[in-house]
Amino acid sequence: MRIVFVLTYPTHHGIADVREWLRWDNRDRRMPGILTELGVETELWGLAREPLDTLSDLSGIAPYPIRLFAPSNPAAKTRKQKSDAMIAAARIDPADLFVLIGSNGGAGFDLFDRVLRPDRRRFAVIIGGDWWSRIVPHAAFLFPESAVQEAKLTQPGWRFWRRAIPETRMQRLPKTIDTDRFAPLPTEKRFDLIATSRLTPYKKFDEIAALGETHRVAVIGDGPQGDELRRRFPQVAWLGHVPNAEVPAVLAQSRLFFHAGRRDYFPRAIPEAMACGLPVIAFDDRIGPDVIPRDCGLLVKDNDYRDKVAALLADPAAVAAMGAAARVHAVATHGPRSSEAACRRLMELAA
Repeated sequence: MRIVFVLTYPTHHGIADVREWLRWDNRDRRMPGILTELGVETELWGLAREPLDTLSDLSGIAPYPIRLFAPSNPAAKTRKQKSDAMIAAARIDPADLFVLIGSNGGAGFDLFDRVLRPDRRRFAVIIGGDWWSRIVPHAAFLFPESAVQEAKLTQPGWRFWRRAIPETRMQRLPKTIDTDRFAPLPTEKRFDLIATSRLTPYKKFDEIAALGETHRVAVIGDGPQGDELRRRFPQVAWLGHVPNAEVPAVLAQSRLFFHAGRRDYFPRAIPEAMACGLPVIAFDDRIGPDVIPRDCGLLVKDNDYRDKVAALLADPAAVAAMGAAARVHAVATHGPRSSEAACRRLMELAA
């Protein structure tokens, strides 16, 4: 049995240094290792600025091959980059199943258009962000991350071209967090709230800036909008890019974690913050109580988030209780082996 995972966005979409990406310990990197331990021949493919063949060497998980292909259109936006070399490899690869990580990256669309659909190759999709794209109804199986995504997939609404996906063709997939590394640390609380985000035009930071008027607020992350945001909102501490290995120590300097994104259904930053013992605040138009249980943080609205954040910060006992509950939830739900059930389902699909 052979299963090939394919990153539909390049490794350099969110981080420039491929060496740092290779050190990341997350679900994308662990699922192939778990399958390798279960006796499956597994590889992880993706795009990088330069081609690279190597072995994954994460601690505590079986090694497996990683193949990174150079994009054929490197001048394009990263989300639209694709690789002729990857297509050539896929055409001759004997994989029983391809697993696309992400529903709307350019490499995934290209693979679907040129190999998966014309050659009738079997594939599954891990839905990490947007719940719908034109490849979704053709997948043998889907792995959404949240109840909101599941509801949209089973009841896509008035858009007639979006076919409803039966519940039997999907399974919820937890995140995977290194809960030993992302853990509470005793340190000075320099900030009241902290957020993590790429600084792009697709994100909105007005809510973060508004909270910065009355609280100590920081943002981890960088991107093309960085200089503009620093000029517009000097009341916010823009911390820039922080290597993933150093993120827990920075999160520990805050009392709360605030997620202001309106395009995300379940960003990885939320369980990372929970694992560090931070209560999490997010807007309820995309994030539900399955992502942030009520005892682990707050789900807020446009008209009440400032008042609710202020009230929580004024209650240290509530902050401590929520932080402890968040840690327990992250360890129980999103630990290093959290994707094992999904891996076994992939084996069933490949068989």
